[in-house]
Amino acid sequence: MRLAKIAEERLLGIPGYSPGQPSPGPVAGKLSSNEAPLGPPPAVRAALAAAAGQAARYPDETRALAVVAAEAGVEPSRVLLTNGSDELCYLIATVFLGPGRVAVVGDPCYQIDATASLLAGATLRRVPLREGRHDIEAMAEAAAGAAVVWLPSPHNPTGVAARPGHLDALLGQVPEDCLVVLDEAYRAFLDPAWRPDAAALLAAHPNLLVQRTLSKDWALAGLRAGYGLGPAELMTALARVRPPFSVNAMALAAIEAAAGAPEWRAMAVARIVEERTRLEAELARLGVEYFPSQANFVTARLDPDLVAPALARCGLAVRSGEDLGLPGWVRISVGWAPQMAQLRSVLRTLVHAVNDGAMRKRR
Repeated sequence: MRLAKIAEERLLGIPGYSPGQPSPGPVAGKLSSNEAPLGPPPAVRAALAAAAGQAARYPDETRALAVVAAEAGVEPSRVLLTNGSDELCYLIATVFLGPGRVAVVGDPCYQIDATASLLAGATLRRVPLREGRHDIEAMAEAAAGAAVVWLPSPHNPTGVAARPGHLDALLGQVPEDCLVVLDEAYRAFLDPAWRPDAAALLAAHPNLLVQRTLSKDWALAGLRAGYGLGPAELMTALARVRPPFSVNAMALAAIEAAAGAPEWRAMAVARIVEERTRLEAELARLGVEYFPSQANFVTARLDPDLVAPALARCGLAVRSGEDLGLPGWVRISVGWAPQMAQLRSVLRTLVHAVNDGAMRKRR
């Protein structure tokens, strides 16, 4: 198969994406993907039902674009809606990367950033994380001669955020012809003191693009909706390579409805942060190392081969760090309270059993 060989050569060194596995039991316990456990508000479900009658028409994003711009506090000309925030990664790579160009990423990085860059033919310049956080000074140095710096904050897969002052320092050092992509997928879960003023950063730094998804706090993961914020000229350039109507009509209807339900989002975020705090406290009591998270997940140093089967027996699934560049770790998405209570109980049993076994061996 000549075509298969061509494809294999073209994709050499580019790993495929491995999604989080569904829960193995009859009760939903999928803690392997960073989704919204409470789902979208009733208004979104009603809007989706109403929008079904327009499925034969090409979508019009005018109203959804306006509500997203208002939510972000910018003009609509500075917003680009995309089919999930991942589509924006590929658009950026198409326009700004290619053979002979360099993209800077953390190590480990968010996989889609690396995949989009490599598919474009760019070279990756990897900067090791420090205690789960981007090494801002090292990334600024690595940006010399680079075309794009990918900076998810809070980071995936660690959940650790960059300090707002450090972001401003980075942007002040990166060359003007290097695009900095600040991925704020988990912005809603940040402690307020850690939440950067994106509008001020955009106004001060014309080489900044802010990337956001509506999969997390907006609970629209299954509809694939995201957006980018940046200078109007940059949004226009990216729009030229975006496939026509890439954001479907159902997603656009859901965006409008979700924007009108901020109380639901605030309630859902508050519950996730509460459960995240409980999980971190439990890990600390058990002596399990973890990254202090500002996202809707917690990544802990746990043996996936030990943890996954035990959780599967309870109908729960988590994400192996092997898939994310963190072998020997597990990423746990924060679910709703009963799931998290079951998870903590299983972890207590496992850790105590491991500790007891270690004690017996020493005797």
